Amino acid sequence: MESKLTYLFRTLKLLTLEFGAMTSIHGVGYITSSQRTLFEKLLWVLVFGLSLTGCSWLIRDAYRRWDQNPVIISFDEKTKPIWSFPYPAVTICPETKFQMAIMNYTEEFLKFERNPSGYKPDLECRESFFSALHICNQNQLIKIADLLRHYNGSVETNCQQTLQNISLPKESIFESVTLQNVQVNYSEYFKEMLTEDGICYTFNFAGDLFREGVFPKVAAPNDALSKDMIWSPEKGYREITPPDGGPLRAPGTGLNNGLSVDLQLEVSNFDYLCKGPIQGFKVQVNTPTEYPVMSKRFIRVPLDEEVVALIKPQFVGTSWKLHDYEPARRNCYFEHERPLRYFRIYSQDNCELECLSNYTLSLCGCVKFSMPRIGAKTRVCNASSLPCAVNAEKTISTALNASEGRTAFSDTVFQTRCNCLPGCTVLNIHKVRFSLYFKDSQYISITRNEMYGLTDFVANCGGLLGLFMGVSLLSLVELIYFCTLRPYVLCHYRDEKGQIKGFQRNRKRVTRQKVIMVETLDAGIRRRRIVAKLGFISIDSNS
Repeated sequence: MESKLTYLFRTLKLLTLEFGAMTSIHGVGYITSSQRTLFEKLLWVLVFGLSLTGCSWLIRDAYRRWDQNPVIISFDEKTKPIWSFPYPAVTICPETKFQMAIMNYTEEFLKFERNPSGYKPDLECRESFFSALHICNQNQLIKIADLLRHYNGSVETNCQQTLQNISLPKESIFESVTLQNVQVNYSEYFKEMLTEDGICYTFNFAGDLFREGVFPKVAAPNDALSKDMIWSPEKGYREITPPDGGPLRAPGTGLNNGLSVDLQLEVSNFDYLCKGPIQGFKVQVNTPTEYPVMSKRFIRVPLDEEVVALIKPQFVGTSWKLHDYEPARRNCYFEHERPLRYFRIYSQDNCELECLSNYTLSLCGCVKFSMPRIGAKTRVCNASSLPCAVNAEKTISTALNASEGRTAFSDTVFQTRCNCLPGCTVLNIHKVRFSLYFKDSQYISITRNEMYGLTDFVANCGGLLGLFMGVSLLSLVELIYFCTLRPYVLCHYRDEKGQIKGFQRNRKRVTRQKVIMVETLDAGIRRRRIVAKLGFISIDSNS
């Protein structure tokens, strides 16, 4: 055992001396030199340690920048025509929800609030009232939440169908629709849309947005649009696209190439308890591939007022280099990276709506009538379950908007991960007026690009290593060589006594080579001076 330890120590010492004499890393030769005093060696160890520490600190900072901020959003150098992207989708929801001749919501609400146990209207009136609770003011719902939980009477059986029956007919809302300076049939371009705000009407919505078997079913704006989706935010329009293929797009700018809608409401249908004192319309403008959620980003249009929506599109594309980064690092998803259960195309709003639906189902055992769901497998909440659904919506809304809960949240009963990052390719619509048209024929798109890539990180590390320690790529190679291949060679070529072959054969020559190897330049000069003083005429450079 002792001979093996001696041999191992001797081999390590030889490797250290050889590495110190031959490496290009600054400072190591002074530490391993036999011509230096202990004080000098300790001084160089201190200097080398400080240099290594400073270099490591700066490299860690460079890595952190590369890991956390790899993406920058910049403007493209060239403009793009408006023909390359579609009209936005426009969803219109009347604030007047019901036909007063069918149901008086205020009257029914007061009856139920005053005497819930004695509230026993006829079947049609009961269906209408409890269905109306789904879309009216949630502050009113909170007042009767406890009454609903303990209400023993039967409640609505088909909320969606009932809301369709008691809502305002389309012909009483749309007076006229003008598209590209041509008056068109509003029924052809505005289709019924089921939202959390009740029955609404949407223009230019992608009809095949949902996957097979997902409810609620949404009709496409017209036959040409219902066949196939030929546009997506990431891929754009297909190369061969029919002029009337959907979603629709504008041939030019100005009001003559836009959309104008004249809306109306009958005063006799106003019910101020359901939606408040302002009677008019909610209007939401978004991309055709996003399902409208009317509680987000809507414009309130009062009656007798003209509202103009001057569209200023903002397209955020993504450089191909960002595919190499993980979604969490670039803070966005490509369409294929985050498949959704209900939607064909990924967007942050679609993802959050799907997450809300899943969470509500897990917490309440049902979903609201407007939430996407697998039809036959999912129960729709009735009025008695509404307080639970409202609480679920508040919980997930708080979690999604929390600084640390954007991708995850937890509940005492259920835990899920929404993980709803923005889409890498996004078409944003900034809304100013409702008469809808494009202002400019060209636009400047915004692109997510690589700000601090792998090349920059490697170059930065190389510069720091060179500045502090004189290390290059070959220096790292020789370090690996002395840690792997060189010890193997020294251990493989040894005799039975454990000594390296060749050393025993020519000990004198090996000793002389070892001295030459570790001898520094100043030591050689000093030795030559001593020899010269002794009076030798000839100096053997190999001695």
